[in-house]
Amino acid sequence: MQFLGRLVNTLSSVTNLFSNPFRVKEVAVADYASSGRVREEGQLILFQNAPSRTWDCVLVNSRNSQSGFRLFQLEVEADALVNFQQYSSQLLPFYESSPQVLQTEVLQHLTDLIRNHPSWSVAHLAVELGIRECFHHSRIISSSERTQWLA
Repeated sequence: MQFLGRLVNTLSSVTNLFSNPFRVKEVAVADYASSGRVREEGQLILFQNAPSRTWDCVLVNSRNSQSGFRLFQLEVEADALVNFQQYSSQLLPFYESSPQVLQTEVLQHLTDLIRNHPSWSVAHLAVELGIRECFHHSRIISSSERTQWLA
């Protein structure tokens, strides 16, 4: 009986992994050729993906413009716009300063931090992420100076 319970929990976890709308996934930018661009900020683009009836946020890989990372795939436009705004205001210094950020696992960790801690500054995020190159970006430096001044 205990085995069956563990099996059900494992299957539930696997299903959740693939159905999580915020699971970062590597994608080909060409897959969005027929999708409308709703918003664009730097390397970040919000697409209206008509075939799947979703709004997809894609971070175009600055090292290879043919590939990118889907950061979320949401069914409600208002939710997509809110999340896009949140990501666009905080992701830029990270992907501009470190190639490490352009790895699926690191990007997943960073986007989870942004969603789970909406009040954190980019300096807070950089400390939690722990990638040293990020601390050389001017936005993170100025954010950390403001944070120290406020503390």
